[in-house]
Amino acid sequence: MNEEKLNKFCLKGAKDIMIAKPSIPLSTAVAVMNYRMAQICANLSIQLDTKSGFGKTPANIYQLTLLNSGAGKGTSLGLADNFYFRDAFEYIGSEVYPKFKRKALDRLETEENERPLHNWVKSIGSTTESGLLAYAESYSIVGFGGISLSIDEIGNAITSKAEVFELLLSPYDNGLYIPTAKRTDPDAISVSGMCTNMYCFGNKVRLFEGDNVESAFIKMLDEGYARRMIFIDDSSVPERRTADDIVNEMEASEAIIEKRKPDREFIKSLITSSNLKKTITMSKKAMYAWATIKADGDNYILDNKGLAPAVKSDMSERMFKTAKLAAIYAFFEEVDEITDRHMSEAFEVIQESSKVLAELRKIKPIHERLLDKILEEEKPVTSSHMLSYSFINSTWTKKVGEYIDLARELASERGYLFKIISRKGVDYYSVTKPTDEETETLDEADALDRDLSHDELLDLLS
Repeated sequence: MNEEKLNKFCLKGAKDIMIAKPSIPLSTAVAVMNYRMAQICANLSIQLDTKSGFGKTPANIYQLTLLNSGAGKGTSLGLADNFYFRDAFEYIGSEVYPKFKRKALDRLETEENERPLHNWVKSIGSTTESGLLAYAESYSIVGFGGISLSIDEIGNAITSKAEVFELLLSPYDNGLYIPTAKRTDPDAISVSGMCTNMYCFGNKVRLFEGDNVESAFIKMLDEGYARRMIFIDDSSVPERRTADDIVNEMEASEAIIEKRKPDREFIKSLITSSNLKKTITMSKKAMYAWATIKADGDNYILDNKGLAPAVKSDMSERMFKTAKLAAIYAFFEEVDEITDRHMSEAFEVIQESSKVLAELRKIKPIHERLLDKILEEEKPVTSSHMLSYSFINSTWTKKVGEYIDLARELASERGYLFKIISRKGVDYYSVTKPTDEETETLDEADALDRDLSHDELLDLLS
């Protein structure tokens, strides 16, 4: 990610976060600023008109930050609030939303409608499909507010809250929330134009353990979220720090809070009735930038056969999330039109996202990684030893056998020799490339025109 190509306001905030917390990488700090900026736009229901025949779309973002085990999640968000966004969020929660809500309740009372309305919240954590629809309906009736979800562990959410992720596909594109047949609320209504942001965190090891989480995650990417999400790879790990380091960070944070007071006042000043439901359009040059991103993505797909469905959908549609982020940048500059510069700044983020996604989809299945690992071993290994591999859960004492069987089948397909030697009741596994002599022996076995058992094959090779 090239700092010189990033949005200047976003970069300033990211740098402040990195000064206060040096272990936070640039990509994560930028993601935090983008998300908080998007939240401001969401509460004002800022819309984007791409002039491309799709109609208006919310100026919003969905993000997934991939973390190493043990990496922190909330520190950077808290710093961004204290430095830049705290005053705006407090203003919305204590003054703006209550004012809109009172008017909405008065209107409902006149209509003799006793429908309850939710209070405003900065972010929604764990939720259900019904709860999400209820918040969307409340904000829609009140006429102010946007939905922001923060999901701590996407690996758990995609299996336990699959219906929520299914529901969130349409709101990203067009702001539509349509009541489901499961709801029993007689006052349920359809909501349009609702701005929704989502910030997810995922443990890279947990997402690729070869179980139902991995299959659900890949399905989620392939069936809609790859083209919608911005992906961030946070490779940071906790570092050793001294007391002096911590004191320096504390002092730096306090200094930044004082220094950024004008920025907090500026962001708060954006919360006005004149900005409510504002539509950001695209300049001619921005439209050309959109078209260039689209053409380059489609041509990339034509030139690179065999891409994963998630990568193909991202490359084909990434001009859409680029424009959404560009609209957020334009709004924070108090202009009503996206320029080619805004598109370029946003595309710097989206390009990096595409790289992260492409690498993510290159991760091999568990049994393939197991085969590769056994190939690297100098000596035969036991199933207990395999439990020490980082990609295998140490509690899979029985399940590891299933992956051994799959690795054995794959070894056969690739022409390797998968050997199992039993000694004193313990099985030892090894994988080797057959020598010319062994290959000749195997060819002779094939010529016998019958299936040999594993033990018979080992006898033949001995």
